[in-house]
Amino acid sequence: MSTINGEEHTDMNANEPVPSAASASSAPSNSSAPPAGSSSRATELDQYFAFNDEVREVEFKRHDMPTPWLNYLSNGTFHTMLSHAGGGLAFYKSPQIWRITRYRFFHLPTDRSGPYIYLQDAGTGSYWCPTYEPAFRKPQEWRSSHGMGYTRFEAQEEELAAKTVYFVGPYENSLIWNLTLTNNSSELKELNVYAYAEFGMMEFMRELQWQCYNKHQVSVQYHDKEALIYKYGVENQPKPDETPLVYMMSNAPLAGYDGDREEFIGSYRSESNPAAIEQGGCTGSAILGGDPCGALQVRVTLAPGETRTVNFFLGTAMNEAEIERAIDHSREADFVTRSYAALQENWERYLGAWNCELPDQDAQRMLNTWNPYQSQRNFLFSRNISYYATGTFRGVGYRDTAQDILAVVPYDPEAAKDKVRLLLGQQYQDGHVNHYFFPNEGWDPVTSIHSDDHLWTALAVWDILAETGDWAFLQENIPFYDGGEAPLYDHLKRAVDFTVSRLGPNGFPLMLRSDWNDQLFRVCREGRGESIWTAMQFGTVLLRMKDLAAASGYPEHAADYDRLYGEQKRLVNTLGWDGQWFRRAVMDDGRYLGTAEHEEAQIWLNAQTWATLSGMAESDKGLKAMDSVRDILDTELGIKKLHPSITTFPDPADPLTNYNKGTGENGAVFCHANTWAIIAECMLGRGDQAYKYYRQLIPNIAMEQAGIWRYKAEPYVYASNLFGPESDRFGLANVSWLTGTAAWMYVAATQYIMGIKPVLAGLSINPCIPSSWEGFSVTRRFRGCEYEITVKNSSHVCSGVQEIRVDGERLEGKVLPAYPHKQSVKVEVIL
Repeated sequence: MSTINGEEHTDMNANEPVPSAASASSAPSNSSAPPAGSSSRATELDQYFAFNDEVREVEFKRHDMPTPWLNYLSNGTFHTMLSHAGGGLAFYKSPQIWRITRYRFFHLPTDRSGPYIYLQDAGTGSYWCPTYEPAFRKPQEWRSSHGMGYTRFEAQEEELAAKTVYFVGPYENSLIWNLTLTNNSSELKELNVYAYAEFGMMEFMRELQWQCYNKHQVSVQYHDKEALIYKYGVENQPKPDETPLVYMMSNAPLAGYDGDREEFIGSYRSESNPAAIEQGGCTGSAILGGDPCGALQVRVTLAPGETRTVNFFLGTAMNEAEIERAIDHSREADFVTRSYAALQENWERYLGAWNCELPDQDAQRMLNTWNPYQSQRNFLFSRNISYYATGTFRGVGYRDTAQDILAVVPYDPEAAKDKVRLLLGQQYQDGHVNHYFFPNEGWDPVTSIHSDDHLWTALAVWDILAETGDWAFLQENIPFYDGGEAPLYDHLKRAVDFTVSRLGPNGFPLMLRSDWNDQLFRVCREGRGESIWTAMQFGTVLLRMKDLAAASGYPEHAADYDRLYGEQKRLVNTLGWDGQWFRRAVMDDGRYLGTAEHEEAQIWLNAQTWATLSGMAESDKGLKAMDSVRDILDTELGIKKLHPSITTFPDPADPLTNYNKGTGENGAVFCHANTWAIIAECMLGRGDQAYKYYRQLIPNIAMEQAGIWRYKAEPYVYASNLFGPESDRFGLANVSWLTGTAAWMYVAATQYIMGIKPVLAGLSINPCIPSSWEGFSVTRRFRGCEYEITVKNSSHVCSGVQEIRVDGERLEGKVLPAYPHKQSVKVEVIL
């Protein structure tokens, strides 16, 4: 292999430093102001983080958070999961078969490995990391920040300041490490700068099972364009022709490199004390079999007061010629600054679809920035990979992704359409769908049949049509998984027909494998169990299908859907009603689940909320059911999924769940399901109660209530669930980032609390807000026009639109028409 000299060159600043977001060089203020009327909050949280809403960032003041607090950097093809302390992993398209770097889930030390930079004083040999971790020596000053698609680290040690911005730009499939160094001393500084990433063997499960053989079939070689090229190629790997090469390079001349982890890290060492750094520099190692890594060494000399920039790149390309092109492109003088500017422009355009000004700064921050940001990342990754999920055999969940679409529709309806096409390609001609599938990996899907999976798509399609008015979408031909194709509307109709063909002895939809509550497979092992909740979900879908059938020219279908809805509504209000709440299911033996007759699992949240969401709850039953939710299930940290938790029901030898009391699906606060309680209360006109449920699960509010070391997860994105009060760890947040909570919380807040909901005829305005609010304002992009909406509530009511004016003209009704020929309209709403 070639060796490299370490001569200094004058073109190290060929790529200028990425600019900080608005005064990022000084500590941003904490703008997490309390709601109007409450006193300022001074909590322990201020020691750990602060929001900078003006530039859509959250700043971390300490590295030792209870768990790694993550960000997702992505251009849709190349992805990096990166923590506030620099740990994380990179992958190309799929974390199952194209995982580029390693991350040690559930192992100690926490949050290893990552894309690290080491800064070494060439004279003394001492070294540290701008990410704080993993080197033993720590910087004297440090902070990090997550923003929209980037993470920034700022640190200083011995008057050397370092700012590192990690991001994935739109022009190449690569993680860019933009390092800016400033010598704040009066002395010359000579530095060795190292960039390091530990390569994984791409196929995560295969690496765990067969690494002793697979490691002999990987290579890291030096390329004469001063780059390392990592190749993974083993027999019987999936999609070998689509497996990329990995490159690691810098825009600065290299003083050394290593491709062998053993040579760079050394024996009985870790990322905290790499042998090569301590023993004189990189060794020039490459491998044709072994444990691969990428380590690059660059020498930097800084005069007093001087600032220099070095960029590193970890990327993928399909062949060596493409790598050479990517290297040349990345070394263009303005490539990094152009890439960063394009990233920011993309997010400003995306998030520009919605902006609100609310009396509650915490809610305003979530709705303007972090909730749509999290929802978009869910849309990309489904439930695939996070700090909590190893990204193994999870793939794309049908029901998960169909719900994720709901929050992306207002921002990118074309992407939402593409995702619907992807989902319906997993539908069989009889109407059912695959539960999980693997579009990147090409693996066989998970084919278990659930009573709810196939029904979710209709909700997503209805929302897309309400947003766009594009009725032609319903007539687009889409293939079935088992052959043939049909118009999109026909796909949706077949989903309805599938449910109709599988009704149980009482007339409710059969549970099949389970419904939304996965644990309920135990009540239907013999095939006779029925889901009362699915009846409600089915009813919600039937209401949407009536609209879609009428628009598609099938009035006879609309009449059928209306009849089916009436039949299910009757069953829900008779057999499904328990006296104070709605029952949850019918078990194989004919007994009801979710009834006061049993000592455990008497009341389930979903049945109470969807009775109202579906419009099925008659008379005062919806109010009584939601009163029971308030009185029995609600806590200061959210609403429990069920009560009482299960230990022996229905049989001590075979209880309904193995979850401990107060955890998971057994009495925990399931945040996803809480969103439907918010919607239900809004539909009942009870804005104060709806907002109570919404606000208590805003992540930083929940963290403040529980305490940071009990809550643990990120304070800027939603979690899937919190341990419930029957657990000794009440308030512990689990499975953050990739959760259906994000999409539905966005829908609940924007379409029901704010009351700004696209419908087929236009934009419906029907807020249901806290009575204490004087009003709020929203700017909302809809069908090519910008609606500037001001809601006034001098009467201090929760709901009830008294008057709407558009550009000064009074509007009859509550639905704003589309204004395709106007750039903007001003809307005034009086409650």
